[in-house]
Amino acid sequence: MDYKTTLRLSQSFFFVAFFITSTVIWAQKDSIKLRNNDLLVGEVKTLNKSVLTFKTSYSEKDFKIDFDDVVSISTNELCVIYLTNRTQQTGRLKPYSPDSVRVINKEGGTNVFALREIIQLEEIDEKFWSRFSGALDVGFNLAKTNNNRQLTYAGNLKYSSDKWNTKFDFNVLYSERDDTERIERKTASFASQRYLKQWYISGEVSYLQSTELGIKNRITPAAGIGRLLIVTNKLYWIVGSGITYNIEDFFDTQLNKQSTELQLLTQFDMFNFENLNFNTRVIGYPSLSEKGRFRLDYNFVMKYDLPYDFYIKAEFTLNYDNQPAIAGNFADYVFSSGFGWELK
Repeated sequence: MDYKTTLRLSQSFFFVAFFITSTVIWAQKDSIKLRNNDLLVGEVKTLNKSVLTFKTSYSEKDFKIDFDDVVSISTNELCVIYLTNRTQQTGRLKPYSPDSVRVINKEGGTNVFALREIIQLEEIDEKFWSRFSGALDVGFNLAKTNNNRQLTYAGNLKYSSDKWNTKFDFNVLYSERDDTERIERKTASFASQRYLKQWYISGEVSYLQSTELGIKNRITPAAGIGRLLIVTNKLYWIVGSGITYNIEDFFDTQLNKQSTELQLLTQFDMFNFENLNFNTRVIGYPSLSEKGRFRLDYNFVMKYDLPYDFYIKAEFTLNYDNQPAIAGNFADYVFSSGFGWELK
């Protein structure tokens, strides 16, 4: 075999290998089609709160796409798909018809769903660290009157798997002015939920320190069960109940006590409404061991998403106790605003 023949064969082999490799690589790509007929090819990273995160080779930044604009989706990897009826499917997504999709499981079985029934999507082979998300924000207020200064900072860290959702969050307030003592308020919680179709079980440990209520430390472990009443790709509403064990240490140590309480809660979330997100949560604690005592925790958060994962936030928190440690101080409330960044 002469040199030219060898060269031609080598070139032909290289071309065939390149074609096959390119075809395989292309076949391994995910794809989505939008209502304006744009077709994106790359990698579906996550779908959460009606926002689809999509990565392409030609863009340094991941695309954040409103899932309402998606009419067709195809994934190469196995995914866990969460539906509005709180069931979940495991399989690959393939187009079926406009605004609907086939889920092909590992055994080859097929189920068809409307795209709007999908509320969350995660690839099974995602790396451990990619399952984390979080946020951190800071706010500062300064007024000339009485040299009033207020600092707030808050944050959260979340981990989501195909079975569990776990979240840690904290919120801290320091307030000083010339004519009063320093005011401090600190809250933190660690909670985990396991979904069982329309139901869920949960465990939580919360912490509170409040100079206004005279509470040095309040630690409240709780366990309960709840139900999802409404779940869509834009909002959800849940209710639940459980038992808490309340451990309270006051600045006046003679008031230290422990008690058992019933927990009744409701939570309502609305998200991705033109970059606005709303969250409100109410928890009532009728005491089982202290006659006539009732506590209530209320929280409302409004967040507006900015470019590059930044956001601005306004938050209102209320703690009420009809049998307070300090006479007359039935409630402690905080309204704060801040600027933050979100890890996605």
